[in-house]
Amino acid sequence: MSTEQEKKGVRNAHAPILFVDDEPMAHKIVKNLLKDWDVKSAYSAEEAQEIMNKENILILITDIKMPGMTGIDLLKKIKRTPGRGIVQVIVVTASEQIEHLINALESGANDFLLKPLKKEDIEETLENTLSKITRWQKTMKSLFQKRKENVSKS
Repeated sequence: MSTEQEKKGVRNAHAPILFVDDEPMAHKIVKNLLKDWDVKSAYSAEEAQEIMNKENILILITDIKMPGMTGIDLLKKIKRTPGRGIVQVIVVTASEQIEHLINALESGANDFLLKPLKKEDIEETLENTLSKITRWQKTMKSLFQKRKENVSKS
């Protein structure tokens, strides 16, 4: 994207982002950092699942360490749920243990960010994620169109 207006257009054209963290202050920080984005909040992995069952969420940002179900457990459940394979999961953590990030990536995380979150890092990650989703959507649309044309010829 070359202009701020184009970036905002891409942001508004996609499904909302779901941010999952058990710390209320983390939600305030993310909402402040991402004022121009449509960010929904969940304070537990279980609440995030409920929201995802009701809404079309394509980007999930989740903390790794939470009481109850962890962000990694949530990630694994999402990746195993039929029809949710396209959901892009970005994990965030304050942990300095590289094993946590390796585990997240091996479990299907698409990207990761370290706390404290920085505006430029989170926006860059989201822009890259949106570009990937847009490319996938265009490819799928093209493939469905070709399939439709082939069926019509039969």
